[in-house]
Amino acid sequence: MDIYLIRHGIAQELGEKNGFMDERRALTSDGRSKMREAARGMARLGIELDLLLTSPLVRAADTAEIVADALGLKKGDVRQTSALSPGAPPEQLFSEIKSAESSSIGLVGHQPDLGDFISRMVAGSGGLSIELRKGAVCLVNITETVPSPRGSLRWLLQPKQLRAVGK
Repeated sequence: MDIYLIRHGIAQELGEKNGFMDERRALTSDGRSKMREAARGMARLGIELDLLLTSPLVRAADTAEIVADALGLKKGDVRQTSALSPGAPPEQLFSEIKSAESSSIGLVGHQPDLGDFISRMVAGSGGLSIELRKGAVCLVNITETVPSPRGSLRWLLQPKQLRAVGK
């Protein structure tokens, strides 16, 4: 199973536009533009997803919509899950991944949680420091799911690299 971990794009600052609520922060116009270019890079790399799970926060849902469009996913292939909300216990996400029965899953979420998920899948603990910039994508190939997903890090591309591929 391949898991693509995707950090949301550049979002608005906390302020009046979002009612001073973090969960309402949408992507900026620059964030949308850069995320579209990065998503085109994902498509040019031949990434195909069976399922795209996203945090319910607006900036992640916006990012998932852009990625889904670029990769030709259908509406039913994209689902919001509280397991990708900031601070959610990793076991909740691992349980959802195991039950998905998909060979290729995208996860749109937030730092530092995504970096921690990668570390747990690759090293078996949260001991690795893995930084994903806004709009970055990391591929982890899962080779075992019991007791939790374990595998190897195949690649991590920062947004600037994905945008270069997408041009």
